[in-house]
Amino acid sequence: MSLEVFFRKFGIIADLPNANASFREIVLQLSVRGKLTSRYAGESSDGQLQLAESFRVRRGKRAEPDEEDIPFPTPEKWGWVALGDAMEMLNGRAFKPEEWSTEGVPIIRIQNLNNESEDFNRCSSDIDPRFHVDNGDFLISWSGTPGTSFGAFIWNRGFAYLNQHIFRCELVEGVFDKEFLRLAVNARLDEMISQAHGAVGLRHITKGKLESIRLPIPPLAEQKRIVAKVDELMALCDRLEAQQQERETRQAALTQASLSRFAEDPAPVNLNFLFHRSYAVPPTDLRKSILALAIRGKLISQGPLDGPTTDLIARIAIEKAQLRHDRAIKPEEPLEQIAQEETPFPIPDSWAWIRAGELCYPISSGSTPSQEVFHPTEGIPYLKVYNIREQSVDFEYRPQFIDRNHHELRMKRSKLAPGDVIMNIVGPPLGKVAIVPDTYPEWNCNQAIAFFRLIVPEVAPYLHMFIKEGSFIDAIHLIGTAGQDNISVTKCKNIPIPLPPLAEQHRIVGRVNELMKKVDVLEEQLVRSSRLAKDLMEALMSELTTIT
Repeated sequence: MSLEVFFRKFGIIADLPNANASFREIVLQLSVRGKLTSRYAGESSDGQLQLAESFRVRRGKRAEPDEEDIPFPTPEKWGWVALGDAMEMLNGRAFKPEEWSTEGVPIIRIQNLNNESEDFNRCSSDIDPRFHVDNGDFLISWSGTPGTSFGAFIWNRGFAYLNQHIFRCELVEGVFDKEFLRLAVNARLDEMISQAHGAVGLRHITKGKLESIRLPIPPLAEQKRIVAKVDELMALCDRLEAQQQERETRQAALTQASLSRFAEDPAPVNLNFLFHRSYAVPPTDLRKSILALAIRGKLISQGPLDGPTTDLIARIAIEKAQLRHDRAIKPEEPLEQIAQEETPFPIPDSWAWIRAGELCYPISSGSTPSQEVFHPTEGIPYLKVYNIREQSVDFEYRPQFIDRNHHELRMKRSKLAPGDVIMNIVGPPLGKVAIVPDTYPEWNCNQAIAFFRLIVPEVAPYLHMFIKEGSFIDAIHLIGTAGQDNISVTKCKNIPIPLPPLAEQHRIVGRVNELMKKVDVLEEQLVRSSRLAKDLMEALMSELTTIT
């Protein structure tokens, strides 16, 4: 693709994800390759190269530049110069915490270079002039997180002190225009980072390696033309970014309005609006909206053959009483009736509110045995919170087993059976939910998990869906220390649940699954589209930066 074709198709390319950041990188890379400006007869970088060579010989400290470090071709009359032959680099000072103050001279840290709104540490003491910085000083940060910390800057925020991990650079006069030098250094950040040492999250490049990195050097007059052209194109990028932000703001407002409309009237017709491509509702919000419809009785119509929920509740009560009789278990204290203020939304007339403890027998939590009862491959499968993944049980992820005898004798309370609904009760996040599968006939679980054994097992899919919706947690007064909330088993038993007739539950769960598959397809399309757009932009950048 030629530059002419690029600019002709700019409007289309500009709509690609992250296009503006890519445009800025394209402008930067083209600028140091001589692709943005014309060259004039009589202009040459020979004199600048001689100045750099004289400085290198005079100082006698420079490592020989890497002659193979020529990453791209440059125009005639340009040259290449090692960074250390164009400047003297002076590192900042390692300030101690006790030297920081809320008053005094600002201390320039790397975060102050990357973010002008970042607060300064200050120092009220007199510091060696070697660490003084003032407007116009050229700085290079050489340590930190790749992608955010490395780079060249021209300081413009007044007198300050320089912190460690930043070089103040005294430039050799007549070699580089300062603004072009900033572009040239930043165009080679990837090479700088590739030579950096350290851990994945925090790296640094040595002074010697930084000095040996070679930069393209156009004639001084052309450097100034390049800087002017870059400023012009970056101003266009600023305008594009502002327009895109305005468009995204309008899009977000439209999406929020559609979600608000849905919240006020969660009807199927409004759900159709959410699926419309004009609203660009994120898949996560779509899933929440579908579940909100489902538990309010808005997703499907009530059928005349469903019967009232009172029939199901009576059946549950009879079967629960029979279980207690068969096992000679003393009846539990009855749960309090659900007060009007506990019901967060209206439900259809054929539905009823019921506490989870009336649907289940039992509701309990797991146990935590000592390490010696665990076995890596045999025994009773033992679930931990990390096995609840994407609202289902993933026992292939870090499986653990416990001794069968211990399971039978010491951990009877936390025995699980296929079909039980389980939920984590220690967070964050709270409310991860799954149905115990039938891959094993018996299970056990950790104390951070509560389980709900349904009196009528066919209710399990609906209860799983209700817990997945998650709004019930807002009404629970959580216990626990800061940063780790807990839901007690007692509170689990008292959760109010909007219960439809059993036949309607089946239809609701089926419709939810159908819609969730549509959202999954939509999400896959978005991921593929994003990946394709990223690949397209990368290919575009590669093609543009290799134009001869």
